[in-house]
Amino acid sequence: MPIETSELKTRSGHLVLRVVFSGDVTVAQAKAYHSSVLPGAQYGLHGHLALGNVTGLSSEVKKVLGSAQADPKNPVPVAIVMESPMLRMMASLITRAGGNDNSQFFKDEGAALEWLDGALKTFHEKREAASPGLR
Repeated sequence: MPIETSELKTRSGHLVLRVVFSGDVTVAQAKAYHSSVLPGAQYGLHGHLALGNVTGLSSEVKKVLGSAQADPKNPVPVAIVMESPMLRMMASLITRAGGNDNSQFFKDEGAALEWLDGALKTFHEKREAASPGLR
Protein backbone atom coordinates (compact mmCIF):
# COMPACT_ATOMS: atom_id res chain seq x y z
CA MET A 1 0.00 0.00 0.00
CA PRO A 2 1.54 3.34 -1.02
CA ILE A 3 0.24 5.22 2.06
CA GLU A 4 0.44 3.28 5.30
CA THR A 5 -0.78 4.88 8.50
CA SER A 6 -0.60 3.96 12.15
CA GLU A 7 -1.27 5.80 15.38
CA LEU A 8 1.24 6.27 18.13
CA LYS A 9 1.77 8.48 21.15
CA THR A 10 4.61 10.77 22.09
CA ARG A 11 6.45 10.43 25.40
CA SER A 12 3.86 12.77 26.98
CA GLY A 13 0.90 10.93 25.45
CA HIS A 14 0.07 13.21 22.52
CA LEU A 15 -1.50 11.42 19.55
CA VAL A 16 0.51 11.19 16.32
CA LEU A 17 -0.45 9.82 12.94
CA ARG A 18 2.60 8.05 11.49
CA VAL A 19 2.42 8.06 7.68
CA VAL A 20 4.78 6.09 5.46
CA PHE A 21 4.77 6.92 1.75
CA SER A 22 6.08 4.18 -0.55
CA GLY A 23 5.71 3.42 -4.21
CA ASP A 24 3.45 5.37 -6.51
CA VAL A 25 0.73 7.23 -4.61
CA THR A 26 -2.34 7.90 -6.73
CA VAL A 27 -4.43 11.06 -6.54
CA ALA A 28 -7.35 8.96 -5.20
CA GLN A 29 -5.17 7.58 -2.39
CA ALA A 30 -3.91 11.06 -1.57
CA LYS A 31 -7.49 12.39 -1.44
CA ALA A 32 -8.58 9.55 0.88
CA TYR A 33 -5.64 10.23 3.21
CA HIS A 34 -6.16 14.01 2.99
CA SER A 35 -9.82 13.72 4.00
CA SER A 36 -8.80 11.87 7.19
CA VAL A 37 -6.47 14.66 8.39
CA LEU A 38 -8.59 17.73 7.71
CA PRO A 39 -9.79 19.76 10.71
CA GLY A 40 -12.72 17.90 12.27
CA ALA A 41 -11.75 14.57 10.66
CA GLN A 42 -10.56 11.40 12.41
CA TYR A 43 -6.91 12.53 12.57
CA GLY A 44 -7.47 16.28 12.38
CA LEU A 45 -5.91 16.98 15.80
CA HIS A 46 -3.11 14.41 15.65
CA GLY A 47 0.45 15.48 15.06
CA HIS A 48 1.78 14.11 11.78
CA LEU A 49 4.97 12.11 11.28
CA ALA A 50 5.73 11.61 7.59
CA LEU A 51 8.32 9.08 6.43
CA GLY A 52 9.31 7.41 3.20
CA ASN A 53 9.39 8.62 -0.36
CA VAL A 54 7.99 12.11 0.29
CA THR A 55 10.02 13.71 -2.50
CA GLY A 56 8.99 11.09 -5.08
CA LEU A 57 5.33 12.09 -5.08
CA SER A 58 3.84 13.41 -8.32
CA SER A 59 2.97 17.09 -8.56
CA GLU A 60 -0.76 16.22 -8.61
CA VAL A 61 -0.44 14.22 -5.38
CA LYS A 62 1.63 16.98 -3.75
CA LYS A 63 -1.08 19.47 -4.72
CA VAL A 64 -3.75 17.33 -2.99
CA LEU A 65 -1.65 16.80 0.13
CA GLY A 66 -0.70 20.47 0.30
CA SER A 67 -4.27 21.72 0.06
CA ALA A 68 -5.15 21.21 3.73
CA GLN A 69 -6.75 24.28 5.23
CA ALA A 70 -4.78 24.42 8.46
CA ASP A 71 -5.66 26.96 11.10
CA PRO A 72 -3.26 29.77 10.12
CA LYS A 73 -2.90 30.83 13.77
CA ASN A 74 -2.31 27.30 15.09
CA PRO A 75 -1.57 24.65 12.44
CA VAL A 76 -1.19 21.01 13.46
CA PRO A 77 2.51 20.11 13.85
CA VAL A 78 4.06 18.08 11.03
CA ALA A 79 7.43 16.31 11.32
CA ILE A 80 8.98 14.97 8.12
CA VAL A 81 11.86 12.52 8.23
CA MET A 82 14.40 12.68 5.39
CA GLU A 83 17.94 11.39 5.64
CA SER A 84 19.50 13.73 3.08
CA PRO A 85 20.41 17.23 4.37
CA MET A 86 19.99 18.65 0.86
CA LEU A 87 16.49 17.16 0.48
CA ARG A 88 15.52 18.45 3.94
CA MET A 89 16.59 21.96 2.98
CA MET A 90 14.72 21.92 -0.35
CA ALA A 91 11.59 20.38 1.14
CA SER A 92 11.63 22.91 3.98
CA LEU A 93 11.53 25.79 1.51
CA ILE A 94 8.62 24.20 -0.36
CA THR A 95 6.68 23.46 2.83
CA ARG A 96 7.11 26.96 4.21
CA ALA A 97 5.84 28.37 0.92
CA GLY A 98 2.74 26.19 1.36
CA GLY A 99 1.79 27.99 4.54
CA ASN A 100 2.34 25.51 7.41
CA ASP A 101 5.04 27.13 9.50
CA ASN A 102 4.54 24.47 12.18
CA SER A 103 6.54 21.83 10.34
CA GLN A 104 10.11 20.63 10.72
CA PHE A 105 12.41 18.23 8.92
CA PHE A 106 14.51 15.59 10.68
CA LYS A 107 17.07 12.97 9.80
CA ASP A 108 15.60 10.36 12.16
CA GLU A 109 12.27 9.38 13.67
CA GLY A 110 13.38 9.73 17.31
CA ALA A 111 14.26 13.40 16.91
CA ALA A 112 11.00 14.00 15.01
CA LEU A 113 8.93 12.45 17.82
CA GLU A 114 10.73 14.54 20.45
CA TRP A 115 9.94 17.71 18.51
CA LEU A 116 6.32 16.61 18.00
CA ASP A 117 5.96 16.06 21.75
CA GLY A 118 6.76 19.71 22.49
CA ALA A 119 4.99 21.08 19.42
CA LEU A 120 1.78 19.20 20.26
CA LYS A 121 1.87 20.51 23.83
CA THR A 122 2.00 24.05 22.48
CA PHE A 123 -0.65 23.28 19.82
CA HIS A 124 -3.14 22.00 22.42
CA GLU A 125 -2.39 24.84 24.84
CA LYS A 126 -3.19 27.37 22.09
CA ARG A 127 -6.41 25.53 21.21
CA GLU A 128 -7.46 25.48 24.85
CA ALA A 129 -6.70 29.18 25.29
CA ALA A 130 -8.70 30.06 22.15
CA SER A 131 -11.69 27.88 23.10
CA PRO A 132 -11.66 26.69 26.74
CA GLY A 133 -13.01 23.17 27.08
CA LEU A 134 -11.74 21.90 23.69
CA ARG A 135 -9.22 19.09 23.70
